[in-house]
Amino acid sequence: MRREAVLALFCATMVGASAPGIARAAPRRPDAALRFDLPAQPLGQALNQLAVRSDREILFSPILTKGRRSPALSGVFTAEEALDRLLAGSGLDVRLEGRSFLIVAEAPAAAPAAPEVAQIRPVSLDSVIVTALKRASLVQQTPISMSVVSGEQLSHLGMIDLERAAPLLPGLKLSSTAFGRRLVLRGVYGAGEATAGLYYDETPMTGPVGTTADPGVMTPELALVDVERIELLRGPQGTLYGSGAMGGALRVLFKRPDLDESSAWIRAGVTDVAHGGRDGNVAGALNAVIVPDAVAVRVTAYDQRQPGAIDNVRLGLKDVDASRVAGARLQVLWEAGDRFSGQVSATHQTTRRDDIPAWSEAAGPWRTIHPARAPFDGEIDLATATLRWRGEGIELTAASSWYRWRLTRRSDYSGVLVNERSNAAACTRYFALAGACDASQMQRYGDYVDSVYPAILNQPADLTAEIHEVRASSTGEGPLSWTLGLYHEARRDHIDSQVRHVDPLSGALTDPPVFIGQRDIGNRLRQSAVFGEVSYLVTPKTQLTFGARRFDYVKRDRGRVQIANAVSGTWDGYSIDAMSKEGGWSLKALASHQFAPGLFGYAQASQGFRPGGVNVVPGLSESLAIYRSDRLNNYELGLKGQSADRRLTANLAVYQIDWRDMQYAAQTTNQAFSFLANIGASRIRGLEAEVTARRLAGWDLNANLTLTDARLTADQVTNTAIGLGREGDRLPVVPRLASAASLERRWKATPTLQASLRLDAAYAGGARSAFNASAADNIKMGGYAVFGATFGLEGGAWSADLSVDNVLDRAGRAMATRTSAGPVDYFGAAPRTVRLSLERRF
Repeated sequence: MRREAVLALFCATMVGASAPGIARAAPRRPDAALRFDLPAQPLGQALNQLAVRSDREILFSPILTKGRRSPALSGVFTAEEALDRLLAGSGLDVRLEGRSFLIVAEAPAAAPAAPEVAQIRPVSLDSVIVTALKRASLVQQTPISMSVVSGEQLSHLGMIDLERAAPLLPGLKLSSTAFGRRLVLRGVYGAGEATAGLYYDETPMTGPVGTTADPGVMTPELALVDVERIELLRGPQGTLYGSGAMGGALRVLFKRPDLDESSAWIRAGVTDVAHGGRDGNVAGALNAVIVPDAVAVRVTAYDQRQPGAIDNVRLGLKDVDASRVAGARLQVLWEAGDRFSGQVSATHQTTRRDDIPAWSEAAGPWRTIHPARAPFDGEIDLATATLRWRGEGIELTAASSWYRWRLTRRSDYSGVLVNERSNAAACTRYFALAGACDASQMQRYGDYVDSVYPAILNQPADLTAEIHEVRASSTGEGPLSWTLGLYHEARRDHIDSQVRHVDPLSGALTDPPVFIGQRDIGNRLRQSAVFGEVSYLVTPKTQLTFGARRFDYVKRDRGRVQIANAVSGTWDGYSIDAMSKEGGWSLKALASHQFAPGLFGYAQASQGFRPGGVNVVPGLSESLAIYRSDRLNNYELGLKGQSADRRLTANLAVYQIDWRDMQYAAQTTNQAFSFLANIGASRIRGLEAEVTARRLAGWDLNANLTLTDARLTADQVTNTAIGLGREGDRLPVVPRLASAASLERRWKATPTLQASLRLDAAYAGGARSAFNASAADNIKMGGYAVFGATFGLEGGAWSADLSVDNVLDRAGRAMATRTSAGPVDYFGAAPRTVRLSLERRF
């Protein structure tokens, strides 16, 4: 909501303002007439129902509506006409701010002078609308365990990526590796296709299958710049969002072009990192109205640079993990009349990271000893087109997306060479012998390994996907509501996996290249689905919902060896071309009930699914080459409550997940190859709680807590190259407890300047990297807290924010990985970071 709208709302609430009727900010065509059937009820409830039915935002203070009732409303009206009838005789009036309605008190004949409105913080508003169900609904009446973060909050806190935004998204864990970050929700952690769906507006995006059949290991992250809001949906969303949402879905919704007025903003800042360097960043957006009320264009651009903080003490290099993300987005919105709208957008982003952001246990925090550097380069292009048509009682949406991700991912391969230098079997492969090597041959093989040490795994990859979805949703006010849709995705990717020698002095690739081995892998996946959800209002307070998704997958995996690698065991002539097909159903049943004003609950059972496939790994036994699909069932109870004045909000969800045929990452005995294996069944039980309290001694409080108990329910089916797991063992990586809290206060610093102060804290509970304590790779991670603070000033069209992350400069161990040579790499909290930004709005 705009700052001016907040001030207008408070002023109207306290003293009354404006003449009776609807005051328009600018002439605008009337809304389409809709059918309304609202019973006489408390006015606040009637306004909420009107907001959902008309898909218009209605902003009001509960103080104004308390004790007031609305008349029954039945007939066909525009949203404005319906609102006039609901407010008739109530002593309340309406203002129009853009597309939002502001409810205010009617002005008396001679209104007294308004007080200084910026001295007191306005009462919270009862109008947060989300589209998690692919139709508009109020967040506190949406039967999903979910969190919503506004784009303004992200901007104020300087959060331009998911890692920094994660504390605001309870239950979301980012699992970092040398290749990228994996999204984990509700403890559903495993390799393979993503277990948490990532959506940018209407587009689901994922990473390349690569050499490890693990697209979920790399999340294609677009910078969180010019964002409207983020919606985090916890729990399986298989019926509406498909197989990539076994644990939940993360939706990033960018700001749309505004048809009402042209505007712009620009923000510049500087970032200073302890133990590291300093760099600047800039971002901005321009919204231009081309044809009033019909065509608007929005252009967003950004260049975000993050200084490095990790020193490579072996190579004598400082700040090796510096990164840069630069991009631009163009959106065009066209509205033809009241029924039809179309939007097209195009995004281009480049990413460069100079090395992996991990430090070595042997060297200490923010220091590494890798002999080879592993930079990352990526380029994302995304194009989307969305058409919407609204008729009587129905809305049709057609969305098509195309994206391409060209990237080069790298990791240090030197440890494999160290481990295999004295391997007699590797020597036999090197000389192509039928028998064992003699001492002279072992020496010559060792000399060869020494000559190519150190080395890097260099993997250029190219991923392209086309996605189409058509859906229809009801918009009527009857007891029956529904959504029905068709989905199709065609995805293909190719990766050229090279093992290359690097310069021992710089850790960089040599030129001309020296290849130790090379193989290429291609993957194609086609999936189609028909999905739907139907809800029926059994009573005015009780609703039943049933959902289903019928899906079909066709997956083709191909691979071949181009240059044999005697060290790891690939050979000339290896090739594979395998196809797998699978189909099935994901189902959901849900009951929700409005127990009292401000108290809403639900119970649901839902399912999740991921397809199986074939491991393209030379020398893998037939029993391990194929991995099956995995499935889970989720059982959940949720409760959402708000106090009468909406100053206190408390949401709670408890659940149990039964997961079978879990897909997990395994490694060959020489740690040269990773592959997928089904390892059995597990049970995950958890609790999610979130509390928001406003105006507590002038402060706003937000706190959240997630508890997760994830354990194997049977002895591990596959022991080869994974490590024995027994019934009752905790699942790796998943912390038992995670929590975060914030305190924020706003006050008037001067007659024209508003100040704010926010304090943040986040705790990551302990976890282990393997199933049981006796495993060599069972490394402790988590068990640390970080603290931050943000101070802001805002006046007129200017604002400035100063933030400090990780105030205590803690080197948290968020993720631990044992390298192939033995040392442990830790991915964790960035060092203490100071950010200063200045924004100007036009």
